[in-house]
Amino acid sequence: MSNPLGPMETASLADQAYQRLRDAVREGTLRPGEKITERDLAARLGVSPTPVREALRQLVHEKVVERVGTRALRIADHPPAARSEVVEAEVRLSALMARLAARNATDAQLAELAELLDRADGLVAELERVLAQQGADAAVADLLTALFRMLRQFHHRVEASVGNPVLEGLLHQARAFSDEERLDLTMKLAPERAEAFRRRYREHRGLLDALLDRDEERAEQLAMHHHREALIQLSSI
Repeated sequence: MSNPLGPMETASLADQAYQRLRDAVREGTLRPGEKITERDLAARLGVSPTPVREALRQLVHEKVVERVGTRALRIADHPPAARSEVVEAEVRLSALMARLAARNATDAQLAELAELLDRADGLVAELERVLAQQGADAAVADLLTALFRMLRQFHHRVEASVGNPVLEGLLHQARAFSDEERLDLTMKLAPERAEAFRRRYREHRGLLDALLDRDEERAEQLAMHHHREALIQLSSI
């Protein structure tokens, strides 16, 4: 496993520092309750303290890191119930966004969502072909990664179609897992829960149909079920 605190590439150092630190917390490189400093983290990441300071500011805002003094910081140690409550918040906000998307999305935005799922169908067909031929693990992993990113793009576009940046911001803050965390966990789950993932993939079509029908109630219920099942699975790892 690569060290999430290894040297970083250039370009958007603050964003990279944020993602590396989040990964380090998730993977246990930075442990709950561990005291941290900007200077030490900057040295481990191979950058100046400035991007680390910006990343920590965001992580404090998200309650991943907490201040325990003027300059003292530590990795937050949340009880299991706290993660469960965050998951529930994300589920309910995602469901609300689906309801509002059914109300507010333009015809052009809905057409883009349909085109995105058509492309995803092509990836699924190719993935099934490779699996049937017992293709190389690397090829399967590449296809799964591409499919995952396309489906995350689908959900982000549903949220964007609401046209409410305040709600988008709230949902971003309430995310129990970043997209990269979701990808890592999905790749671990996929081999043993293949049929469950096939079923969940098909649910995207159901949600799109509800949006096309402008059926707010159905869109909300489908999204709630879909996101709750996904987050519960990811939380079980």
